[in-house]
Amino acid sequence: METSRSYSPLQRTLHWVIAAAVIVMIPVGLYMVRRGVWSNFDALTNTLYSWHKFIGFCILWLVVLRIVVRLMRGAPPPVPLHPLQQFAANATHFGLYVLILLVPILGWTGVSAYGARGTPFGFELPEIIAQNQALGEAILAYHGWAAILLGLLALMHISAGLMHRFILKDGVFARMWPGAGGKG
Repeated sequence: METSRSYSPLQRTLHWVIAAAVIVMIPVGLYMVRRGVWSNFDALTNTLYSWHKFIGFCILWLVVLRIVVRLMRGAPPPVPLHPLQQFAANATHFGLYVLILLVPILGWTGVSAYGARGTPFGFELPEIIAQNQALGEAILAYHGWAAILLGLLALMHISAGLMHRFILKDGVFARMWPGAGGKG
């Protein structure tokens, strides 16, 4: 029986939806923080923060879903790689999973402590820590640095994917590319 060499359509969809959201969230997050300083939190800044919190909360649950699907569905057989490439791939994927969970959890914890849990549609994030503005500011600083680290790790991941696609042409890239099909 031939096994699939690609991730399932659901796994690929979750990967690309989460990737697109993260690619948008990091620069928007950096922009809104700087904008808040010089605009004294005008209406647009507040809107950006509200959507940032809402999308971050959604990303968190999409990542949880992705992990559950991965545990249930597994992964296709690995493409043979040089041991250093395999180590780098494993370390990068581990770091991405840790940070893609940690960044929204830190954001949620920070806004909970800060007391700014409002998002669009009148939805308030559940409070997960008692209000303490100084603690909230500290947690949100860690959230920002973790997001920057996530962005750097994502750039490494993207670069490696492009290297596999255009230089090595070894099939690694096609495993997660939309429409890659289930076989071959």
